[in-house]
Amino acid sequence: MATRRKDDPPMSRSRYRTDRMVCDGGQWFFFTREKTVEGPFECREDAVEHLEVYIRLAANDMLHQYAMSA
Repeated sequence: MATRRKDDPPMSRSRYRTDRMVCDGGQWFFFTREKTVEGPFECREDAVEHLEVYIRLAANDMLHQYAMSA
């Protein structure tokens, strides 16, 4: 096994990403890593906007605020 040097490029890791958005019956929803489905939203743009807010709150450990506003 070869030894890694500090100048070696970082090892790549495959990342699989699925689309978090889904349209069902003309209404939009998004899936979260916490295994919840959020929505419905009238259009994809609204769902994307709410997803961005959700991600920011999750990153700052403030998801309880999102749940209270829903």
